[in-house]
Amino acid sequence: MKDRFFYGFIAGIIGGIVPLLISFGCKTLGLTTIVWVDFMSTFMLARRPANAAEIAFFIVIQFIFLGVLGAIFAMILPYISGERPLFKGAVYGVTVWYILFSIPYLLQLHDLEKVPLKTAIVHSVISLLWGIALADVLKRLYNREAKA
Repeated sequence: MKDRFFYGFIAGIIGGIVPLLISFGCKTLGLTTIVWVDFMSTFMLARRPANAAEIAFFIVIQFIFLGVLGAIFAMILPYISGERPLFKGAVYGVTVWYILFSIPYLLQLHDLEKVPLKTAIVHSVISLLWGIALADVLKRLYNREAKA
């Protein structure tokens, strides 16, 4: 029997590597005003990370969070059919983005409450890519176990 939670957790982490790099790259290029680490820091400290140690800490927190989101995806996937997992991963990623972008407004976290359109667009695409990567890695992990 597949350990869906474990594989989902691992897939969420692995799937988050490229979006993390894209997020920082887009900030460097001025395409976004915030990165995912800023969300983690603002949710926990009510401010963006102030130094390299805080950024490193919140990168770890981000990967744990993505792992939990990946585990949730792996647990619900059998209930919505395993067909077209990449599409379902993309929808899941965008849904997570929508929810996470709504939380600052609901909680009145002023540092993240108002973001420019370019930031919202970049993060929706990054979230879509994370969802696809999550589903792809999960599928590969399942296939690897099936061959063993």
